[in-house]
Amino acid sequence: MNAHQLAELPGIFQQLTDPRAARGIRFPYHALCALVFLGLLARINEMAVLIRWANANWDRLREPLGFTRPECPSATCISRSLAKLSLAEFRQAFAVWIQPQLEAEDRFLAAAVDGKTCCQGFDENGDPEILLNVFLHDLKLAISQWQVGKSKTNEPGCLKENLQELLHAYPLLNLLTGDAIFLQRPLLEVLQKNGCHYLFRVKDNQPETMEALDCCFDDAVIGPPKLETVDKKGALMRSVVFGTIWMTPSGCVKR
Repeated sequence: MNAHQLAELPGIFQQLTDPRAARGIRFPYHALCALVFLGLLARINEMAVLIRWANANWDRLREPLGFTRPECPSATCISRSLAKLSLAEFRQAFAVWIQPQLEAEDRFLAAAVDGKTCCQGFDENGDPEILLNVFLHDLKLAISQWQVGKSKTNEPGCLKENLQELLHAYPLLNLLTGDAIFLQRPLLEVLQKNGCHYLFRVKDNQPETMEALDCCFDDAVIGPPKLETVDKKGALMRSVVFGTIWMTPSGCVKR
């Protein structure tokens, strides 16, 4: 990410609808969004820390982000202003902002889908939120996130409900990877219908699925993967394959 991309943030966030009443507005809505987003990029996830950081760098942040007043907004002002932020509009604006970087890769992209428990977010019952994340390994970038419990379903159902929106926002996304929970017929049918490839791992703790795969791929040719990513210690981290069966150090993986 370079300075030119960061400079485009205020203009991108101007696409967002300002939900505030016209009376009493002191700071531009897109500038508030850009300030919070820039703070998150710097791994600042506490409002008090964000305000201290903004005050310390206000002379450099104020004009580029689009603020028109000499003082920095307060924590209350930011919190109230962003309370009604449209997540759908934000996702769309983020996709527009990041698209040039994705197109610069000049190839199709692979992303991992995985559910994680959010330790800082709670649902209406006070339980930790479960979020389904879509993460681009090569770019080290999370491109989307959804609340699993909000849709009254599980992780595969949440991905199925949001798949068309995801592929529309990121047309270069060609391959999804995940664990065995995503091996469900309704989801796989939707993935195939939308022309999206998938690579979901099956473990030995699912003997019936493993037996079915052994039967289906009994005559398939075993070959090496087209691409592998390894860590510094030489352990296999990820394989991307365009074939039928390939081998990894942990055993045989089928597609």
